[in-house]
Amino acid sequence: MANFLRQLRVIGWAAVEAAFLLIILCLLLNIIIGDKADSFISTVANNAAAFLQKLPPGIFLGLVLLVLIYGFLKSRLWPPR
Repeated sequence: MANFLRQLRVIGWAAVEAAFLLIILCLLLNIIIGDKADSFISTVANNAAAFLQKLPPGIFLGLVLLVLIYGFLKSRLWPPR
């Protein structure tokens, strides 16, 4: 059971990372291509930009700091695989 939960957690995090990378890729493609971008790319880029503009700066900064602290602690406390 513990092995199943571990595998489920790994798959879940892989899905989250893939979705995040897809959003970043769409943002970068929208910057590079511009108006000639596909409707999917421009829609994702517009939604991400609107979401980031509606967030108060303190919340965005707090989320970035939490991610950085998590990455720092993960690299320091857990041995490499």
